[in-house]
Amino acid sequence: MASMRRTQIEATLRAALDGVDYAVLRRMPRIHDDMAQPLAALLRSPSHTEGYSFALAGGFAAVLQKRNGGSRQRKIQSKERKMREAGVLEYGTVRSLERGNAALDFFFEQKALRLAEQGQLNSFGAPGVTDFFRDLLDRSRHMSEPLLEMAELRVGGKICAVIGSAIHRKRVNVYFMTFARDELAPQSPGQVLTFRQIAECCERGMAAYDLGVGFEDFKTHWCDVIHELDDAYVPLTSRGKAAIAAIQLGRAATDRLRRNPFLWQRLKWLRAYLARHAFAGNR
Repeated sequence: MASMRRTQIEATLRAALDGVDYAVLRRMPRIHDDMAQPLAALLRSPSHTEGYSFALAGGFAAVLQKRNGGSRQRKIQSKERKMREAGVLEYGTVRSLERGNAALDFFFEQKALRLAEQGQLNSFGAPGVTDFFRDLLDRSRHMSEPLLEMAELRVGGKICAVIGSAIHRKRVNVYFMTFARDELAPQSPGQVLTFRQIAECCERGMAAYDLGVGFEDFKTHWCDVIHELDDAYVPLTSRGKAAIAAIQLGRAATDRLRRNPFLWQRLKWLRAYLARHAFAGNR
């Protein structure tokens, strides 16, 4: 596939996607595991976001040493002491299916709350979605490299934060992380759980920790590898060519707006406003 020309790749996709006018392949890594993107010949442009990861080589002490670890560890320990005032502190990878499903329930609940606050529809509430995640969890129970495993932080027996991730070739890929917005939120339970899970992954001999796509300030505190991503556009019919041209025009306009902080903030406000009213009208 790596040596195929653009026309050959498009012909292959056209045969596989019968009746489809066009395809947009978003967030394709340019390089992964030292392998160049095999679809690089397609018409593409840089994505609006990047991926973030870091190596776990040398163990947790070495990981911390590169990141002002002493100060970070003291900060985490201070937050843990304050959380212990509210009850017994527990954290780690969940080993039982029952607790794994409880951690998943917590994620679904918190995600629904956050999306409702933003006026967005809850895609995780669509039929079959929760069953899909539960099936992944169940199938992963006896896998050395699980498709989905849950890590949790509990205070006084109550779940305060969870992380859902997978492992492939000793690379930990974080799918999601969420925490409760309650009285313990100022102690950053999500950050504490991330810190402790990274330490556990080092103990397990994992090679890398991938925090996924999308900028978050906490990711920059850990990650020193930035994965450049591309969006590819594949017109499969004449109507698809027109659609791709319209998509690219819209993207160019969005790029110009992004370069104007005032206009970009106003656009985001308008999107949130429209989303909230659309959500209210669909309830």
